[in-house]
Amino acid sequence: MASESNSSSSQPPTEVTDDKTSATTISDQTNNSTTTPSSMETPPVISSSDGVPNFPKPTSPRENTSQSQSQNTGKWAIARIASGFGLISSKSSGPNDNSTPSPSASSPSAVLQSVGKGLVDASLGAVKVVQVRARHMVSQNKRRYQEGGFDLDLTYITDNIIAMGFPAGDMSSGLFGYFEGFYRNHMEEVIKFFETHHKDRYKVYNLCSERLYDASLFAGKVASFPFNDHNCPPIHLIPLFCQSAYSWLKEDILNVVVVHCKAGKARTGLMICSLLLFLKFFPTSEECIEYYNQRRCVDGKGLILPSQIRYVSYFERILRDFNGESPPGRRCMLRGFRLHECPYWVRPSLTVSDHNGILFTTRKHPKTKNLMPEDFWIRAPKKGIVVFALPGERGLTELTGDFKIQFHDRQGDFYCWLNTTMMENRVLLQGSDFDDFDKRKLPVPGFKVEIVMIDYDGTIPEKYKSSDKPMLISSNDSSPSYNNPSNSARNKDSDENVFSDSDDDDQKDEDKSTVSIALPPGKIESQVTTLNKNTQQLSLNSNPTLVKTEADKPKPKPIPNLNPGDIKAIAADASVFSFGDDEDDLSD
Repeated sequence: MASESNSSSSQPPTEVTDDKTSATTISDQTNNSTTTPSSMETPPVISSSDGVPNFPKPTSPRENTSQSQSQNTGKWAIARIASGFGLISSKSSGPNDNSTPSPSASSPSAVLQSVGKGLVDASLGAVKVVQVRARHMVSQNKRRYQEGGFDLDLTYITDNIIAMGFPAGDMSSGLFGYFEGFYRNHMEEVIKFFETHHKDRYKVYNLCSERLYDASLFAGKVASFPFNDHNCPPIHLIPLFCQSAYSWLKEDILNVVVVHCKAGKARTGLMICSLLLFLKFFPTSEECIEYYNQRRCVDGKGLILPSQIRYVSYFERILRDFNGESPPGRRCMLRGFRLHECPYWVRPSLTVSDHNGILFTTRKHPKTKNLMPEDFWIRAPKKGIVVFALPGERGLTELTGDFKIQFHDRQGDFYCWLNTTMMENRVLLQGSDFDDFDKRKLPVPGFKVEIVMIDYDGTIPEKYKSSDKPMLISSNDSSPSYNNPSNSARNKDSDENVFSDSDDDDQKDEDKSTVSIALPPGKIESQVTTLNKNTQQLSLNSNPTLVKTEADKPKPKPIPNLNPGDIKAIAADASVFSFGDDEDDLSD
């Protein structure tokens, strides 16, 4: 009993001794730092600068007035802030961890290095988020492929036909193409996608004329069929593309065709819709376009440019009427234009071009370059119609195959692509048939453009070859397809009044007027004598040509520049701009 009581009475001092021993051990582990008496009553606090920087500081019930604790308060606050941003990793040592941290871990350079690394990681994450948002904004209404960790501007039109945006981000596509990788499909991701899903089974078709890349990036399986953005291709390029894609698809049932332009929508849609027609997915161009628009875009607005839609219908005719072979271009002469339902504020200048360059422009032609568009568009007798043509010339320019007509107007430009083989000599286009017409500042309801051409074989009649009569106007220039026997006589009668350059009218002119054009001043009398001798010789010989000396030959004269008064004076005779029909001839 005594031993039990002694044992029980001696146990409390033993517990106090253990507490003091543990406190002494903690003080030794903190490099024998000085402690105040109050520290024995509070939880242990690490006051050494060699401790773990982001170790959480315990909350004390009473304020510690120690100088070491006040110095560490700022350090722990910085550590907590850095830890909250993920800049400094949290590492807690176990109770039995006797290893001391390296001196470099607590040095200012190590802390700055950790902070810098955290900032870089945070910046890369922010850039990635911005990049994803930028790619989605550039995609606009196009459907994206977002499966298996991929997020690409790419759409399966069919199981074997893929439409996608330009694979940018490689220096082989130029500096701008390299930076485009930030907001377009990145080349590395595109290659990874096809190597994952269609390894050795894909062929890429690049439609961009403004940007190329190294074909070896896709194992050399790249074909280029380039043409300009917002434009139509040469019509022979469409059958070539379809035949190439079909040859690749028929080699293996698992082969896929990948078509892209810059955005992977309009030019890509033109070629893919033509390929769907070629593969007989649908019988008409309208069905192919409707299917493509629904598959490629969430709002069904993929292929929407009227000229590009027109060229898909052209290819439908090629398949039907020409057995899929590209037809030769029909040779024509562009006579002029009529604008129907045209208000007074629509007076555009004109540019006619093809895939090789500009053929005609009113801004540079000698007869129109010094005139305002309001001066060379002539009001026709019929209300709401204005006409443009070049008086005294057969036409504006020669056309063969594809050509583009662009109207430059202060309210907004609009244009269209046409093909001479696929159209008639007279075409009446609505405003909705022109590209960018809906983007004009002012609407023009009911506006129409009539394009007038004639068949042309390259030969010029004698009356157009004469260089000594540049101001004489011929109004009977239309082709036989426009002049039927019923109105040809009436046109001839109306045209021979003033603006006719036929041989019969020349013989009716007085000799004085002929001499005044051809003779140099000061030698009129001698030249009149020579002219009389030539006239007598003409009456005796069967050869109708005159025998002239060097002095008798008229010197060629340059094409004169017309002023607004000249244009309006010529327009007084409406038959000059009648283009061979009898609509304007009836209103004298």
